[in-house]
Amino acid sequence: MARMRKKSRQKNITTRFPEPLNTVFINAIVEAASDIHLDTLSGGVFVRYRVDGIIHEKQFLSREMGQRLLNQVKVAANFKIERAFSPLESQIEMHVEGVKRDLRVTLIPTGDDLAVHMRFLSAPFKELDVGSLGFDDEDQDKIATVLRSPHGLILVSGRTGAGKTTTLYSLVSMLDLRSSVAVSIEDPVEFNLPGLRQLEVGEHRGLTMSQGLRIFLRMDPDVILVGEIRDRESAVATAQAALAGRLVIATIHAKDAASTIEALIHLSVPRYILGNMLSMIIGQNLARKLCSSCATPRPLKPIEQEVFLKEGLEAPEKVWRPVGCQQCNSYGYFGLIGIFETVMVDETVGEIISTGESMSNLRKQFRATGNKSALADGLLKVAQGKTSMEEIARIFLPFSDSARSEATPI
Repeated sequence: MARMRKKSRQKNITTRFPEPLNTVFINAIVEAASDIHLDTLSGGVFVRYRVDGIIHEKQFLSREMGQRLLNQVKVAANFKIERAFSPLESQIEMHVEGVKRDLRVTLIPTGDDLAVHMRFLSAPFKELDVGSLGFDDEDQDKIATVLRSPHGLILVSGRTGAGKTTTLYSLVSMLDLRSSVAVSIEDPVEFNLPGLRQLEVGEHRGLTMSQGLRIFLRMDPDVILVGEIRDRESAVATAQAALAGRLVIATIHAKDAASTIEALIHLSVPRYILGNMLSMIIGQNLARKLCSSCATPRPLKPIEQEVFLKEGLEAPEKVWRPVGCQQCNSYGYFGLIGIFETVMVDETVGEIISTGESMSNLRKQFRATGNKSALADGLLKVAQGKTSMEEIARIFLPFSDSARSEATPI
């Protein structure tokens, strides 16, 4: 089990919660955890944190202490203390060193036990800068060019937990919200952005995504954010909003840019509409950043050199590997950085999308028009010492199973 950070750092953080909930929150903040998981077992309660995308077991509480913790979560989230027989959702607000932090709380009964998930929703505004997310200068120029258009559709795609929502808000933060009307339809609202009219939709609100879009289209918006395209209804409504001459920015689950096209077609958005209204696709993953205090150089292996060359990149003589120290809680990594495939949809690409080319041909066309792959972007960040080959292999699996053990020793 990884060590917690220095006790002296914990003393600088205070919250208004009782023990043991107070310590659980403080330790999560100190470790920069994005999520807290509480799982009840026959002997007690496991406390786990997700740090930089990876789950870590942190503490095991006795049955008595664990029950106290669960009751404290219920009180903080305004749930009833009595046993829950159906899933519950709420939010907890805390103030840490003068900064407001919000947690979304989900409680699920699992037989005679409970499972609790808490996610930090408040995003520091410094993270809303596209440069700090990991976009290089070329990608930032592409994004700025597309955002200058008064209409079109920008899609941010990736797997669950890939940071799509943060990228979505970062794109909006590049706009002058004082001279435009910007609205968002989300389920749920992840965090508040000044100057943005935010509407939360969902079953609990009695309002669907398409209904929210129709309402906002009557409010003269210039920019529309769609928190997530999840089904046919939201996909078609998003396409209609873009066809209405607005700039629409939305997220969708897909593994890369080409798969994003396929996902929308599967959700009944016609190819010819996609080819005409799409302006940009940003496919993204998150990689752990190497700890600057303990990362150690090593030579690049031949099989790893081949990966660089296959992506059309010059292979570096050395790369950096994770080690682990007190500063990073012995993880070897500290923080996250985005790995991006930023595709501008020009007239040529739009025609190919409209004619129904296969995903493999789409990917070839993306490369032919100067859009680098996400793997290439990750390898460039390896060469810059921002992340490791081990981390890129974990995300993309570019090596065969037989070769990965040789290529990515920890």
